[in-house]
Amino acid sequence: GFIFSRAGVLYRQVNPPGREDYARLMESGLYAALMKAGLLLPHEEVDAALACTEDAAAVLRPERVTTISYPYEWCVGQLRDAALATLAVQRLALRHGMTLKDASAYNVQFHQGRPLLIDTLSFTRLQSGEPWTAYQQFCRHFLAPLALACHVDVRLVQLARVYLDGIPLDFASRLLPWR
Repeated sequence: GFIFSRAGVLYRQVNPPGREDYARLMESGLYAALMKAGLLLPHEEVDAALACTEDAAAVLRPERVTTISYPYEWCVGQLRDAALATLAVQRLALRHGMTLKDASAYNVQFHQGRPLLIDTLSFTRLQSGEPWTAYQQFCRHFLAPLALACHVDVRLVQLARVYLDGIPLDFASRLLPWR
């Protein structure tokens, strides 16, 4: 899927490859659970005639986030809160037979004072016995910068400005003390 704007209104188109995962998100109870927990940006389905392409599976109108911020702008506490929110989303997803297929810090925004996942299409069906495919990304975007801030120097979270896809784990491990 992708985001687009029409007449100043933000929409998200769900493309055919995402149809099944989106339907499962909505039908499994996961969307409702995430809404109740305040972990996912709410959306409403709108008329498919608003789609950018004829083959759209659905068109969503997400609630508008008033201020967009980026992980490299966040303080350590915000990065921690975003990491914990991402893990809480993953935990709920697992309970509903789904998983986060990506764990990018850029998929989290602070809205009304809370960290929220803003990517409705980040979910896929859980494959039994498979590891969490987004774990390495979670470690690059959250765990490595938090560990560096805690155990080396808080200023190292600024490495996220250079490494937009997260701090490389081999680099982070060389900077961290042996303990």
